[in-house]
Amino acid sequence: MYQQNKSNSDFCSLTLYLNPTGNQAPKYEYKANSESLFTCSLTKKKWKLSQINEWYMTEGVQNFVKQGYSGKWFAKTQQIETPKPYDKGDFQMVLSFILTKPYKPSANVDGMKTVGQSMPQYKPQPMTQAQPSAPDYAVPVQNMNDMDDEIPF
Repeated sequence: MYQQNKSNSDFCSLTLYLNPTGNQAPKYEYKANSESLFTCSLTKKKWKLSQINEWYMTEGVQNFVKQGYSGKWFAKTQQIETPKPYDKGDFQMVLSFILTKPYKPSANVDGMKTVGQSMPQYKPQPMTQAQPSAPDYAVPVQNMNDMDDEIPF
């Protein structure tokens, strides 16, 4: 399953748990009430949907934003650890707004050279004089019929 971070200093999210409806796709499989609360991973404080802007402006979240983190929505399904008798299924949807690190491309992967380094570079060659391919005693053909060989039978 998923491993929990040992320290929450490198992870910031708001998480909402959606309960099973008992329906199957194309109907909605999970739902939550409008009064459902998001949980902050940093402070474990509960936030309403209308308070997400306030959560975003808190000091802990702003520390991530200043480092260049950006928000993305993630969802997963997981087994319900303590099912209630009125739950209509064994799985719940976990919807999270997670602040993720900005992408920084690395110079190379595992010490491998880049394409520009591994391809040989073009080196212009100096022009040279063409070499004659015929010997000095060669003479041009005067009659093309002389070129035809007789077939020996």
